[in-house]
Amino acid sequence: MDGLPPNLPVIPTYVQHKQQGQLEKYVLEMAQHPIRARMCGFGEKDRRPLDPPPVVKLRVRDDNGNFMNSEDVDIWKFVVSATLWAPHSDNDRSIVINPNTLPGSVPMYQSSSSVMSLNEPVKVRNLVGTTVSNAYLLKDEHEELHIFFIFHDLSVRTEGQFRIKFQFTIIPSEDDPRAFVESVTWSNVFEVYSAKTFPGMTDSTELSKAFATQGIKITIRKNSRGRPYSYRTGDTQDEDGDHYDDDNTNAVSGAGASTSNFR
Repeated sequence: MDGLPPNLPVIPTYVQHKQQGQLEKYVLEMAQHPIRARMCGFGEKDRRPLDPPPVVKLRVRDDNGNFMNSEDVDIWKFVVSATLWAPHSDNDRSIVINPNTLPGSVPMYQSSSSVMSLNEPVKVRNLVGTTVSNAYLLKDEHEELHIFFIFHDLSVRTEGQFRIKFQFTIIPSEDDPRAFVESVTWSNVFEVYSAKTFPGMTDSTELSKAFATQGIKITIRKNSRGRPYSYRTGDTQDEDGDHYDDDNTNAVSGAGASTSNFR
């Protein structure tokens, strides 16, 4: 773990292998794939969320192998984590070296007293934002109730093509602290562009709009070229028309409410 950024998972996870012919109890699948984003670089404040925000759906089977109604599932210990991978799913791209810390690199605007850094290059997260989501019981754009995991503020520091690997885990108990990966799903390949080549944001999806009406804080746009709007007030937008909240750009609200409203 030396040399890696803080807050990486320290509890080992184990893949839950099913027996031959056995149905998976937990089925994780993509409900909304990211398409593109503008790279956010290596600054601490600049964030360029994936567009549209990735959304994962979970279905759970009962002891007879039938899918349960989502409202009958106890979801409070369910979490999904996200990691960044190469397009062919063969190389984890979640960690990258900050080029500003490489030997010989100097700041763009340096004073006469600036000297070359002799420190080791610094490794940072390439996938920035909230990489773990808890479960939300929400209606989709067809008014159907499902268990969702929403990744509304993920950004990528570097340009290129990537996929995201999503892993479903149940928070372990004190008696058995091992965390098992119960199900895995992958996003489609998406493109991260430089500032000069970024083609702009896409229209908000019907699924994102459905979540916003249920209290989830998520970016909503009238169209890809028009001014964005939201179901919340007091929001701001940046130079690209991207839409952020002044108080907390990293929070998803309505977690408890979205679970209890339909019980």
